[in-house]
Amino acid sequence: MKKRLIGFLVLVPALIMSGITLIEANKKSPLEVIDNIRDEFGIFSVQIGQTDPAITIGMDQTKSEAKLREYLKDNLSREAKEKYKIYILKDDINKLEKEHREYLKANNPNK
Repeated sequence: MKKRLIGFLVLVPALIMSGITLIEANKKSPLEVIDNIRDEFGIFSVQIGQTDPAITIGMDQTKSEAKLREYLKDNLSREAKEKYKIYILKDDINKLEKEHREYLKANNPNK
């Protein structure tokens, strides 16, 4: 009887710890979640604040912000949703690409 009780007292905490470890291993960071959908939602910038608890996402104005918010709601961990406030900025991606090309052209040291 004592052997069974001791075995039970050893086995239960081990199972609980392995379950917790598996749950923690399956959690993705907010950046991993967002990186998986960059092309689908036209995401061109992501900033995750360390001191300011905010995730700021820049996305193509032709894509659906509502669908992006729904995706984040379904895929971010509960802890991330509680910790971070999410800001989504929409802009014309063609305009941004043009500005980036002009910047590179103006700052190219090999002219």
